[in-house]
Amino acid sequence: MKQKLSLIATLLLSTYATHAAATDIYVVTNKADGNTIAHFKDDKGTFAMVAEYSSGGTGTGDLEIPALEKNPDHPLANGDDPLISANAIRASADGDLIVSVNPGDATIALSERQKGGKLALVNTAKASDLFPISVDISGDLVVAASVGDNNGTGSIALYQIKDGKLMMVADSRRDLKARPSTISFSTNGEFVYVNELVTGKVKVFGIENDNLTESPVSSIDSPRAEASRFQAIPVGFDVRGDNNKDVILMSEARFLTPDFKLREGNGEVVQSPLYSWQTGSLSTYTVDKKGKIAAVSQDVLTGSNVEGDEIANCWVALSPDGKTLWAANALSSSISSFSVGKKGDVTLKNDVAYKDSSETAFYSDMTVSRDGKHLYQLVGNQGVILVFDIKPNGDLTLNQQVGGMPELGTYGMLALD
Repeated sequence: MKQKLSLIATLLLSTYATHAAATDIYVVTNKADGNTIAHFKDDKGTFAMVAEYSSGGTGTGDLEIPALEKNPDHPLANGDDPLISANAIRASADGDLIVSVNPGDATIALSERQKGGKLALVNTAKASDLFPISVDISGDLVVAASVGDNNGTGSIALYQIKDGKLMMVADSRRDLKARPSTISFSTNGEFVYVNELVTGKVKVFGIENDNLTESPVSSIDSPRAEASRFQAIPVGFDVRGDNNKDVILMSEARFLTPDFKLREGNGEVVQSPLYSWQTGSLSTYTVDKKGKIAAVSQDVLTGSNVEGDEIANCWVALSPDGKTLWAANALSSSISSFSVGKKGDVTLKNDVAYKDSSETAFYSDMTVSRDGKHLYQLVGNQGVILVFDIKPNGDLTLNQQVGGMPELGTYGMLALD
């Protein structure tokens, strides 16, 4: 009898473990006629798109902000990367609430995650400026960054979930006078981190009395040690909490020359044949309990040489144990891996943990499963998700490709159990 009960218990635990391991992936479609969040669910390890949910606003389709002009020959106007940001969709710590951006009508959406991973729109709140691109949630507070009508403007603002609805906190708008890229709360929710696309600055704002500090608590410039080194263009970043400090791990695309121009190319870059780029990089920073930001590792290359290696590192994803970081090199169709040390220092592990040799796939938003076994990569110019198995050494094996989204314009990625 005891053996039979033991067997039943084992089977029940096995069934529960299989159910608990099920993953929901959410990606924003950016549809101009009505923005939606695409929902993918795995069935015994194989993903399929199961639904789309309204996000209560509009996207920009295949047009990139802020100009909204189409130029298939220009790497910043061809439609595969409409926002040039990360954290366009984020979840609360318990996964019950999801916030996302609607760049088309400048709204922030709050959705409730229900049984089976279904999403139900709660409400939308007006953003602090045109073209919201990045958002995060901590407790009942939400923060969002918006670009404005040109690359020399931009703002952030704080929102609160009150009586079940999302609303902007009065007098919380903070002008950056620069285009933001990605925004995030600190791991303890006491600070807000935001980077600026062209200036390369990383700024730390404080949260005081449920509002943002009037000005940054601290800031730092992205590194460019050599005069010939291209400008560091920070896009996506991840954050690791370490006792009394955070470690910020920042992607850096190097596509603007020292005088902020594009360098002419001779077809070296398949996706951008008219222009050439320098090898991408990664830099890390610590933020102490007072909000002071300091550099740790600077301009760590996604390759061995400044020229000719993996380019356009724009998104990163950290392993659950905080020891490995993957970087998406958008225009090389590759993913690099880095080892992350105890102090937040990083070293390149493998410049090509995975690579599509055609170099025609634009690798954009990425995330790692909570059990650390899988990496999910959005391909911005194909409307598909690549599902990778993570090897013990951090290299990646392609397991599945799943589609169903618009070919161009999708953004953001969220994976929840």
